[in-house]
Amino acid sequence: MTGNIDYSPLFHGLFFMTTILFISFSASLIFHISKLMKKNQKLREIISEKEKELSKAKTNTTFDLQAFANERAKSILISVNKDYKITYANEYALELFKFTKEELIGQNIFGTIYPKEEFQPDFEENIITRIFKNPNLYMEHESENLKKDGEKIWISWTNRVVYNADNEAQEIKSVGFDISKRKKLENDLYSLTFQDASTNALNRQTFMDLAVKELKRSNLYNRQLSILILKLNCFENPNDTENNDFTDLVLQDVINLSKKTIRECDIIGRISDVEFSILLPETSFEKAQFFAERLKSKIEEKNLKDNLSFFVTANFGIASKETKNETIDSLLQKALDSLILFEKNHVIQKPITKKGAKK
Repeated sequence: MTGNIDYSPLFHGLFFMTTILFISFSASLIFHISKLMKKNQKLREIISEKEKELSKAKTNTTFDLQAFANERAKSILISVNKDYKITYANEYALELFKFTKEELIGQNIFGTIYPKEEFQPDFEENIITRIFKNPNLYMEHESENLKKDGEKIWISWTNRVVYNADNEAQEIKSVGFDISKRKKLENDLYSLTFQDASTNALNRQTFMDLAVKELKRSNLYNRQLSILILKLNCFENPNDTENNDFTDLVLQDVINLSKKTIRECDIIGRISDVEFSILLPETSFEKAQFFAERLKSKIEEKNLKDNLSFFVTANFGIASKETKNETIDSLLQKALDSLILFEKNHVIQKPITKKGAKK
């Protein structure tokens, strides 16, 4: 006969061990909560100190500008109020921008050291308004500024909005440094990388890359797209005695004229010696034809206005996207075929010179 087993000591032992573990866990938890509470209190104290510093910074008009207090420091110091009036400019700023103190202090910053056009109503909010509204977003910015004689200069600005005791924005204090040389190097590098050095049109590779992206966009949204090939024809003026060469300057003039004629969304690039391509997003074949004729007329009108050593005319090949299977290469080939066909069936003639043209 099997005897009964007494489990009571076992249960008592388990209960005792469980109680000990629970007490240990609770003590550990209380310890960690205490540490977190102390850390939280320390963070609150730090935040409180930072808030006091921020409040002091808003009311202290010289805060963070002490390092530039020297009038002869090679840094620009400018203060501007909410009416866009310049309230302070240090000696170096006056010297750099070529203004006298009387000519600059109290004047609108737009029309003096910023282009006046940036203050026009049809522009988006100007940079001064944006700094006042979003000081944290514009603690630093770069801008193209103007000297008194119209010379353009690039400045890197560090800005701080100054507040009064009622926490109302009063003025912007800015420290600036001339970065024109750096900007020139950046622009030169951009030109070497993306632009045709002779005409400032996009180089072939950049044009092709942007054209491929635009074609994908037009396919995605089922939009029209056309492409032109512009070929320049140049005729020497037989009456010219100065023996000037047809240089890249002539090409630059034509491309500059084309850039002024095309829309902001259009893309122009040099694809060969005297051939350029213009991509026209959201443009039908008929509108592309109209645009080509308008640009052709403008180029020929320029010949009549300028006393050139060469007459420059333009022929166009036109192609439009018809299916989503088209590629930029196929569109360019269609435009090139169109150009070849046009030149085969038309005699290229010089424009008629105006009276009093260069002899």
